[in-house]
Amino acid sequence: MQEVPVKAMSSSAAWPHRFVGGALCLDFINSVDMPGTAREQDLFVDYAAILRWSLARGSLTEAAHDRLAAKARRSAAAAEAVWRDALALRADIRMLAHALRSGDNPAPLIPRMNDKLSRLPLAPALRLRAAGAGTESGGNRVVFDLAGVDLEEPLWPVLWTTAALLVSDDTAKLGECQASDCDAIFIDHTNNRSRIWCSTETCGNRERVRRAYQAKRAVKAAST
Repeated sequence: MQEVPVKAMSSSAAWPHRFVGGALCLDFINSVDMPGTAREQDLFVDYAAILRWSLARGSLTEAAHDRLAAKARRSAAAAEAVWRDALALRADIRMLAHALRSGDNPAPLIPRMNDKLSRLPLAPALRLRAAGAGTESGGNRVVFDLAGVDLEEPLWPVLWTTAALLVSDDTAKLGECQASDCDAIFIDHTNNRSRIWCSTETCGNRERVRRAYQAKRAVKAAST
């Protein structure tokens, strides 16, 4: 990816990104918008942004989010360290996903993931989060009932779901958005692996408009 300026999202903004990966860990790595372009935007600008993502994605309850946000304000240096760990974890999972997609051997990346998994606590109990409680869909959904006492908690569901993905048949279904300004990774559940956009409403429409414009310019240039 070429070096370009990266615009930071305001830490007080509502979560702006759709979740298109089909797995929590893939939505985690899809948190860089329009990568490699002049409009690239890392949505994980700080620890607070990761908390907002976790709340919107449904991996933290509102109570856990609020407790962790308060703790992060009291322990800013520790929260920043977890934020940096999150960025490193995101890079590791993306490298794994790309290796699996391309048929490369992921073995060199496994020890680092095993090291992270070895320090994980057991998954907590589950609970139902009521409709309208902050998730993207707003519907009822089951979430991890994390306590909101350890600043690393937002990373735990990412690691749990990464492990679940790696041992599943879905590793053979990984796809990548074919839009020129997107490299989102997703699970392609189509019968013939024909999904080419992370979202037809965003990247698909944008790419169709771009191609139509280019075709129109080509026709105009040919007629002059």
